Amino acid sequence: MRKIAWLAVFAMLVSTLAVAGHQVSVLDGTTWKLHVDPDNMAKEKGAEEFKPTMTFADGKVSLTDSKGTFDASPYTVEKSDKKEWTFKTEQTSATEGTSLWTGTIHDSTIEGKRIWTKLNGEVWTYTFKGEKLK
Repeated sequence: MRKIAWLAVFAMLVSTLAVAGHQVSVLDGTTWKLHVDPDNMAKEKGAEEFKPTMTFADGKVSLTDSKGTFDASPYTVEKSDKKEWTFKTEQTSATEGTSLWTGTIHDSTIEGKRIWTKLNGEVWTYTFKGEKLK
């Protein structure tokens, strides 16, 4: 009886991992050109708009020109309706703090929010929009 219960638990775990891996691969291989705008509070602290490139590859997100030096980070993704995907990733930096990106992808467009928590505790909030490059 115990063997059957353990086999059932193992089967559920394997199927969950397979589904999660499939969902991440949906965005892997895509690249997005973003336009990122700080909110008014962040602007008052010196934040400026910027235009990074966001790439999903091998289950991670990396950004170029993202106002800070952050490591590529794993991401999660969920299907929110027939044509939309939502994602989340939290990037870290020993010198910059953490940068949480959440967004929605619809066909060839992307939009969302970035919350940058600096090492000194300041929080800068941004919104972003963009288009798929590939």
